Amino acid sequence: MSKKRNNSDREKQKEQENVFLNRLAALTSAVEGRGQSALEDDLRECGIAPAELRKVAYDKLRRVASHNYSTLDKEIPSKLRDFLRQMRPVTPEEEHREKQTQAALEINHLLSNIRSGIASTSMLPATRTANLAHAFRNRKEQLTQRDRDLLNLQQSEIDAESDDEDCNDC
Repeated sequence: MSKKRNNSDREKQKEQENVFLNRLAALTSAVEGRGQSALEDDLRECGIAPAELRKVAYDKLRRVASHNYSTLDKEIPSKLRDFLRQMRPVTPEEEHREKQTQAALEINHLLSNIRSGIASTSMLPATRTANLAHAFRNRKEQLTQRDRDLLNLQQSEIDAESDDEDCNDC
């Protein structure tokens, strides 16, 4: 009789643990492939502040853990301990450090953009000249209109120079 009772107690405890874990999963994970932000939007639509919900859930579970386990010198179950560690609110010191780190990263990113902008402008050629497309890019019949215009302009300059030389010989 006591074996049946122990088994039923274990089954009840296992069932309660599964219910508890399902509730925790509902609070912390995305639902059916939806992102965390979608879950937060759903909570806001229901009039629930997600950050406040996390804080209240963390506080209640921390009280349960300390009352039912720590004060009785029992070990806190690993899943509850992991949940409490993951959901622990950020302390003001940690938030300040995170803001400082983020600000430093943004400043470094801005400075690198400025440096690369200065480097790219200093590498510009002094005189701008039109360049023909490389021979491997286009076949003669596939020249772009810009390339044809440039070739015609250069051909007319060459013709004008050769006409000037012919007139000088006259």
